[in-house]
Amino acid sequence: MSENLRSLPPFNRISDDVLRIITPLVGEEHFKAEGVIFEEGSSGDSFYIIKSGEVEIRKMIDRKEGRHKLIAVLDRGDFFGEMAVFLGQSRSAEAVAKTDVTLITVSKKDFSALFSKSPDAAFKVMEFFTAVLMDRLRSTTDELVTVYETGRLAAAARSLPELSGCVMEKVFNVIKPEAGLFVVWNNFNREFEVCGQRGFNIPAGESMPEDDALILWLITKREPFLSFDLKNEGRILVSPDSIYNGCSMAASPFLSHERLSGFILLLDRTKPNAFSYQHMILLSAISGYVSVALENLQYMQEAVDRTRLSQAKATIPM
Repeated sequence: MSENLRSLPPFNRISDDVLRIITPLVGEEHFKAEGVIFEEGSSGDSFYIIKSGEVEIRKMIDRKEGRHKLIAVLDRGDFFGEMAVFLGQSRSAEAVAKTDVTLITVSKKDFSALFSKSPDAAFKVMEFFTAVLMDRLRSTTDELVTVYETGRLAAAARSLPELSGCVMEKVFNVIKPEAGLFVVWNNFNREFEVCGQRGFNIPAGESMPEDDALILWLITKREPFLSFDLKNEGRILVSPDSIYNGCSMAASPFLSHERLSGFILLLDRTKPNAFSYQHMILLSAISGYVSVALENLQYMQEAVDRTRLSQAKATIPM
């Protein structure tokens, strides 16, 4: 088991003495895809480290309708459920197996017993987990600041170029993709148009094809698109001459009254697995602010058009 732990991030940087302390404490559990690992509000007697597979962490919005908000998607080496063990709190969210998963488990009982048997050893283990949690907290804080700042700038934008510019700058600073597009539905000519781009040879105002594979996917699904291996996975067809010809893609829709009003797309042409689930969640949060900002810009334009129409009517002799 110690070698299994050593092969997992973040345990690949753990010291030998701490690894020897942790190894006797751990067990192993298996869950099939869609299996509930624990429910929100339940008491916690273990925390978990993902040995293989993926786990969704989500908050229930409407239990009767089964609606929830995705908080995170965790994969190999991530751990979760630790607050229930360390602080004695009930589960703040539910954990569900996204794929078949194998979990390494540490029980609250065994962890508590370690403090009685060997306080020094327990302190070393806590020091390790605290360092990992602090890294996670710093990353979460950076993402929250990005979402807040992007939302603030989006709300203040007074034109599409200003909106697309501030959003693309924030996204590129945090996620650092190779290329990106900011595309919006034009009500006047009934086409999707490029409003902002980086790394693409596409001028602003260029129309996207009606049969564009990603647009069709977003219209149908109305949810973010994430691909670790775009060329081989097959959810959207990418021809050699497609602007999406690359290895990794993350895209998130802008929605207005459940209809696609645009999207932001990030692309890496050479690296598979360039974007993570956390990138997708971050992009989705930013897209929510952009959707509201696009509606506000539309209302502002309609108000300007009404004023011009009224002024024009006033000049017509009766």
